[in-house]
This record gives sequence, C-alpha cells and structure tokens, in this order.
Amino acid sequence: MGIIRGYICSSCNFEKNYFLGIGFSNQKETTLFECSYCNAIKNSTLSSPKCSKCNRKSLNEIMDFTKKLECPRCNRREFNFEIEGSWD
Repeated sequence: MGIIRGYICSSCNFEKNYFLGIGFSNQKETTLFECSYCNAIKNSTLSSPKCSKCNRKSLNEIMDFTKKLECPRCNRREFNFEIEGSWD
C-alpha cells in the first residue's frame, strides 16, 4: 500500500496531494523531495532526481512532515501537512 500526503496552504488555501510508496504494483517507491535552491516540491522514483523548476540536483528527501514548506501558488512558507491516507 502507498501513502497519500496532502498539504494545504494556511495563507491561500491551495491544496496538493502526493501519492507516495509503491501501492500493490511492482514499481519503484515514490518519495517526496524539496529543492534546497528554489524550495520546489517534487515526488520521484529516482534516488537523486533533478528539480523540475530550476533543473538542479539539489533535492533533499522530506523526512519531517511537520515542517512548513513553500506554497507553489503564493510562495509563502505556509504549506502544511494536513491530509494523510492510503492508496492501492
């Protein structure tokens, strides 16, 4: 089973869900990353992916889901982990 991690911005109410893990299929595990240069958020099956916004290899895996991230819409650091679930 995979995990759904959802974020909601406290400032502009933008919502985004990320489907992580492998589900029931024999695919590679999907993990969530944040770019240390431009703060973009990306999910990927690669162990060291490039950022889709700035194209740099400066992505760090997000391990702490309690820290606020930068909102993709309003660019404020108010993107909070609020939603959790599972998927097949």
